[in-house]
Amino acid sequence: MKLNIEKRINIWLVALVMLVSFSCSDNEDSGLTNAVNGQGGQTQTIDDNGWSIPVGNVLDGGPGKDGIPSVDKPKFLSINEASNLLEDGDLVIGFKNGDDVRAYPHDILDWHEICNDDVSGTKIALNYCPLTGTAMAWNREINGKTTTFGVSGLLFNTNLMPYDRESNSVWSQMLTASVNGELRDQSAELFQVVEMPWS
Repeated sequence: MKLNIEKRINIWLVALVMLVSFSCSDNEDSGLTNAVNGQGGQTQTIDDNGWSIPVGNVLDGGPGKDGIPSVDKPKFLSINEASNLLEDGDLVIGFKNGDDVRAYPHDILDWHEICNDDVSGTKIALNYCPLTGTAMAWNREINGKTTTFGVSGLLFNTNLMPYDRESNSVWSQMLTASVNGELRDQSAELFQVVEMPWS
């Protein structure tokens, strides 16, 4: 008797999983993909028009647009001050422009994902995806205009999708290019970064 109940429960679970799978498949094939858990309980609707990537692979990450706040005016500590807060093994993303060397700790990037900075005249957007562990620095000067980048709240193949606040275009960190909006198909100008332990 106990074995029959367990079999029935397993069958119901399989049926439920299949039902959810079919619902998701139908949703991906439709003209609009509705993502769940947007900011304030609202959903972000992802229209399939104007995307250079399969819209079925664009998902709402949960917090909504700017639900994860970018750091737009970063403040830095001296090495001695930072060493009181960071352990030797803590990972940082390093960026150097001339004699100006900066370290962006994972512990802060995990919570903000994007840091808009001006490093001795070079305007960068350091973007970091906690889900894929990838960090990049992009030029914030695009087509003669300076912008800042924010967290769109969307993911492409589980990877960060920033948006630039000047044109409201959505970018793919993975593809290093804009994938939707006015700047669609524009490539990001990249700067070299390095990941290393604080020590």
